[in-house]
Amino acid sequence: MVANVRAMASLVAPGGKVEQCQTPCAFNNLPGASYSLEVKKDGYQTVQTALQLNEGQALEQKISLESLQVGIKIVSEPPGADVFINGDKQSGQTPVLLPLAAGTYNLVLTLPNYGRYSGPVQVKDNVLTQFSTKLSAKDTSRVAWVDISSDPKGSEIVVDGTTTAQFAPARVQVSPGMHHITLKLKGFMPAHRSVDVSEGSTVSVEASLKPQR
Repeated sequence: MVANVRAMASLVAPGGKVEQCQTPCAFNNLPGASYSLEVKKDGYQTVQTALQLNEGQALEQKISLESLQVGIKIVSEPPGADVFINGDKQSGQTPVLLPLAAGTYNLVLTLPNYGRYSGPVQVKDNVLTQFSTKLSAKDTSRVAWVDISSDPKGSEIVVDGTTTAQFAPARVQVSPGMHHITLKLKGFMPAHRSVDVSEGSTVSVEASLKPQR
């Protein structure tokens, strides 16, 4: 018994007796009879087949297991949110299936008039990871804005420790009050600014990032 990946093989005899082995492996000293063979592995499509074994006969079975969908399926309530993985906008909107390799990623979901979701997600190996979240509606009666620019351009905008999935220059909507803004760009030292924004107003933030030594 050989499979294209290490898998569990189960052989069921006519009387219901089950023998198992980890492929590649062999079932020995079997009487002539009809058998049912099942080969399975997490993350792969299970294969089931019937075998007719004659007395004294040797059968060689080569089984190819097909991988199930892998990556992550992201669902939001309500749907239609833009998806950012490690700061990069993905094609499509929730619900969406992304073929990501196993690992930990920073996920951001944004939807107009709803608060953004931001947090880490763990994509598992050889299985389809499921992620769902409910987005909270914003109180659109109390908003303010911050116009943010950086030198050089393209720095990631982080407000109060949470990425906005926006990059300078950009206009960022915030709630009225005090906010701490961080601008990040690879190869440069982060720049930090604090702003106090009143309801309905717009403030400007400019920052020159210093190269890392």
